[in-house]
Amino acid sequence: MGAKSPQQSSVKSSGILGDIVNSIFEPGVNRGVLIVMNGAFAGLFLILTYLLFATHFNIHVCALTLIAAGLFASIQWFIQEATAAKNKTAVSATLEQSQRSSMTGGKAAASKAQKKKKL
Repeated sequence: MGAKSPQQSSVKSSGILGDIVNSIFEPGVNRGVLIVMNGAFAGLFLILTYLLFATHFNIHVCALTLIAAGLFASIQWFIQEATAAKNKTAVSATLEQSQRSSMTGGKAAASKAQKKKKL
């Protein structure tokens, strides 16, 4: 339902309430926030479904249901895209770091070889 791999907290998780409090001090969204948000939307859809039947599909309640569904879908899409972009950035940063370390390792070996030639 939510993003499959939300941003991991640097602080060890202490439950949903702890995740929500920690999310105030961290960028991104963590697992606790996703659980509470999805639960709130589930409650909203449950109430809107009841209202649809209780009002015999009043046009205003239908419009509110469609707006809520659009909001829920757009939030879920945004979280997935943000997570994918963060993962892509992390992978490219790791790749760049490994390339830099291999390049500096190669330069160090070349400088050692030059020093040996001088001796």
